[in-house]
Amino acid sequence: MAGSLKEQVLAAARTLFMELGYEAVGMRDIARAVNRQPVQVYRLKLAKADILAELIIELNQEQIDQLPQLLARVTGKSVFDRTCAYLRELYALDIHYLPIRSIGAAFGWMWSASHEQRVIEQVHQLIRPVAEWMQEAGLDDIPSRCMGIWSLYYVGYRPAVMQQSSADDCLAGIKPSLRYYLETPDDI
Repeated sequence: MAGSLKEQVLAAARTLFMELGYEAVGMRDIARAVNRQPVQVYRLKLAKADILAELIIELNQEQIDQLPQLLARVTGKSVFDRTCAYLRELYALDIHYLPIRSIGAAFGWMWSASHEQRVIEQVHQLIRPVAEWMQEAGLDDIPSRCMGIWSLYYVGYRPAVMQQSSADDCLAGIKPSLRYYLETPDDI
């Protein structure tokens, strides 16, 4: 395997988590996948939760890197329509990595503060298009609205995790509340 041991470990863990699920994979399995002894992997000072955090950060970065293409597919005249189309695209990407994404929320409380800070910075990048659309629409208190929308996004993802629902199903579950956050002065 090419790359540093850390890169090898992350790649192996990503594959194992996607194939077997987070719970079924232990550090020994990851070490075996990179042809190392567990002690060699432990020397990286990465607990299983840290590996998960690193993978979530990788997935977030992949989404951020895809934003130009993703945004090119977003249509709609209103801030609500564009936001719905955008969140639907994000749900589709997250559903693709369901075995990792679904467990990320459950184990996020075990991450280090530095991992959490990196994830928060990425969330700000992912929500930025919505913030820009809200600003164009003349909405106020955009940071609070964005926080609410991102919280709704996570609530909407739950059906995908629990029932293998589609991106459209995830979006349908949050649309009524999402509309509240995106009402423009003309809508009232």
